[in-house]
Amino acid sequence: MTDRDAPEAEPDAPRVRAASESAWRGRIEAGFEAWGRIVVRNRWVALAVSVLATGWLMSHLPQLEIDNSTESFLTTDAPNVVLYNDFRDQFGRDDKIVIAVGGGDVFSLPFLERLRDLHEALETDVPHVTEVESLVNARFTRGEAGELVVGELLEDWPEDAADLALFEDRVRSNPLYRNALVSADYAVTAIAVTPDTYSSEAPKVDELGGFDDEATTAAEPVYLKAAEGDAVIEGIYAVFDRFDADDFQLHMAGALAMTWRINDGMTRDFGIFMPAALALMGLVLAMLFRRAGGVFLPLLVVGLSLSASIGVMIALGIPGSTAVQILPVFLLTVGVCDAVHVLAIVYRYRMEGLDKEEAIVKALAHSGLAILMTSVTTAAGMVSFVTSEMAAVQHLGVLAPIGVMLAFVYTVVLLPALLAIFPLPPPRRGRIAQGLFPFESALVGAGRFAVRAPWRVLIPSFGVIVIAVLGALQIRFSHNGLSWFPQDDRTVVDFLAIDRALGGSVTMDVLIDTGEPGGLYDPELLREIERIEFEIANVASAPIVVADAISIRDIVEETHQALNENRPEMRRVPDSRDAVAQELLLFEQSGSDDTEELVDSEYRMTRVNLRVPFVDALLFPEFLEDVRAIIAARLDGRATFELTGLMTLLADIFDAVIVSMGRSYAFAVCVITPLMMLLLGSLRRGLVSMVPNLLPMVAVLAVMGWGDIAIDTTTMMVGAMVIGIAVDDTIHFMHKFHRYFEQTGDLDVAVAETLRTTGSALLFTTLVLMAGFAVFGLSEMTNIRVFGLLSSFAAGVALIADILIAPALLAVVEGARERSAERRAAATA
Repeated sequence: MTDRDAPEAEPDAPRVRAASESAWRGRIEAGFEAWGRIVVRNRWVALAVSVLATGWLMSHLPQLEIDNSTESFLTTDAPNVVLYNDFRDQFGRDDKIVIAVGGGDVFSLPFLERLRDLHEALETDVPHVTEVESLVNARFTRGEAGELVVGELLEDWPEDAADLALFEDRVRSNPLYRNALVSADYAVTAIAVTPDTYSSEAPKVDELGGFDDEATTAAEPVYLKAAEGDAVIEGIYAVFDRFDADDFQLHMAGALAMTWRINDGMTRDFGIFMPAALALMGLVLAMLFRRAGGVFLPLLVVGLSLSASIGVMIALGIPGSTAVQILPVFLLTVGVCDAVHVLAIVYRYRMEGLDKEEAIVKALAHSGLAILMTSVTTAAGMVSFVTSEMAAVQHLGVLAPIGVMLAFVYTVVLLPALLAIFPLPPPRRGRIAQGLFPFESALVGAGRFAVRAPWRVLIPSFGVIVIAVLGALQIRFSHNGLSWFPQDDRTVVDFLAIDRALGGSVTMDVLIDTGEPGGLYDPELLREIERIEFEIANVASAPIVVADAISIRDIVEETHQALNENRPEMRRVPDSRDAVAQELLLFEQSGSDDTEELVDSEYRMTRVNLRVPFVDALLFPEFLEDVRAIIAARLDGRATFELTGLMTLLADIFDAVIVSMGRSYAFAVCVITPLMMLLLGSLRRGLVSMVPNLLPMVAVLAVMGWGDIAIDTTTMMVGAMVIGIAVDDTIHFMHKFHRYFEQTGDLDVAVAETLRTTGSALLFTTLVLMAGFAVFGLSEMTNIRVFGLLSSFAAGVALIADILIAPALLAVVEGARERSAERRAAATA
């Protein structure tokens, strides 16, 4: 080829590329057509295989578990989760259930008798409980005749006023009881219920495991399962029903109580979501197709594909959670949208006069590639959640793509088989000129307006986008389970009551490792622990307030006081290392095993346990940084330390929300953009198509920013999910536009024909999506309601963007390309 030949060949290049793109699309469409004939001719086989496969997957249903525990939000290999599990192996559970008892005179005999009965009921009637602690069995250390006695506060039950006065004096004079077993004003007493660390189904674990280097566990630990944790809370509530009264008011707080409430809300919501979603989708399908088959067949197809997806979830060992909770309705709506696109074309061809088999086969050829493309891009949007640092969201990133592709498989296998088995409407050619579906002419008119006056669409749209971006810049993050429920909810009331009376139920543990056996006998180290506790309490600022701190120092001090004639001024750490070691040995020999909860067997490592109120996790990261600075300065090489406990996990969840949202959004955009370019066969149209795809995400962030709606573990998923869903409409639009534009070369005609053949399906699939997501508005949990309403709003924005903004952008871009081509042609003429 000579240089002179090149300019003459250049104008043909777009046509060559277009022919090539048309060829591969034509081959794929021919493949769907051939597949359709196979399914139609083997309809009963396709039906039997679909039903049998679904039945096998659904056989796993009895194994379904629901787990919304704090640690389940994070991955099992997250550093703080690993540390937390090692901590539990060594010291047992830190997340005790706190029960507040008020409304009466704590120091009266009738109150104490009811407290004793309640204590015993919690020990005997509540399953999976290791220990119950209250004033009834509180540790009481004293010296008698020069000997150390460690017993129970009420081992001698009060008989008269003098006994009660002595009991009251002992309670008021012991600082360890304050905010732990009684409130600061002594109006409320507390009961601490310690659940089992391990599941009753788990193999026994070596008690010396965890942090001891030389110890090994006999088997992989299986911690208390979600169902067992729920049984603990349900057992406590059953006891409450027998004891709660105006003069004996009971409140409960703790991690298991919050988990139970979320699980209970999920169960309640699921029983509402599915019937409501099916009813709404049935109504929309009836409006679109106006025949029983148009309602029954899509719902049957998506019902079986959803059942199969749930079976896959259980088979993979993935538990239900607030993140996975959205999956059934999401898959239901996506599956219905796939079915609608096929059914709409089947009915159109049938009305145009094709026989039943040809209508089904041609519909698959017409829509098969488009629904495959939409399934792939929706799955790509959902698989972005795999990059999340939160386990529950990662699970969604695994399950949703599988479910989306299963919905596609059922649509191209089961739906054609059912259409071939059940009767279809007879041909009615007379309706073609009037439009087959409602709103068709309005959609075509909107598209033509956008093509003929693109800047009248784009300029106002740009102004709205600017306002939206400003709103998106104001978004804030949050993670606070209490904010998900109404303020009069029993759990919310209980948590707030315990925060007020006893200082809270969220724990943080400081693990201090001296690096040598007996390192904790150092008196100066124990005094540094006291200073650490004091400085942490001082650095805390409302609403974070340190209500209580417990460490081995407390046992050392109370033992030293008891061995020195119980004198209050002797409640301190002894001056010598030998004295500390001897007094701790005496305490152990007294029969108490309380040191096991605070130190390891070698006295090398200890924990300092602190308790704070249940507040928004966004406050924890900064507080933890302050705590780390205090401890590092105080220990200064004397020992190493780690922070663990529920507070660190909640702080990690808060950080993970921010990181996971950014990752999932970036991943979705970076994966879907090249997919759009590949599927549309054009870099230019691929980029243009991403504008209407990104607008719904920006719109959602704007609503959240301007509406002061926080992004949390649930609402963070809206953006990436919306991108995946918005792409569906764009693909259907751009796929058909590409075909008609190649055939006619006329932008106006191509857009009009696209909206005439596909617009109604786009409208009604959007209505299905909006209705499906709106179902989440029925939830009693605020985060789920917000998620559903924002997703429904985003689906509506996506349709508007595809009907108005996409044609306007195409008019500008394709017009500029044609003018550029004309200038090049004129220059070479």
